[in-house]
Amino acid sequence: MIEKKPKGEPQGPPKLGDPGEHPLSVLLFSWMRSTLFFRILMALLAALGVFLIAYEIVFLYRGHSGIENLPGFFGVFGFIAFGLAVLSGWPLGKLMRRPEDYYDTTSGEAGDDR
Repeated sequence: MIEKKPKGEPQGPPKLGDPGEHPLSVLLFSWMRSTLFFRILMALLAALGVFLIAYEIVFLYRGHSGIENLPGFFGVFGFIAFGLAVLSGWPLGKLMRRPEDYYDTTSGEAGDDR
């Protein structure tokens, strides 16, 4: 007769990681895989965001120009600047990309210089 373990106990050795994953990375960072860590991290980031917005509203910053005095200006400006930096990679990639057969030789064999 097979003994069944209670539901609270693990049913075998814990899964330590994906095949090919380094054991040291599993040992150091496996605690980050839980849903509890994700929920705590998201709650901390949300609290930090609320705190920074409240800090900006309470402690007024006097900018050099009128637009800098708007609440959230630096966040919007940073988001737009980052978006432009990311999107500029698309035309730059098209400009610098080489054709697929760039390294092919005329004879079909690499290194054949006859």
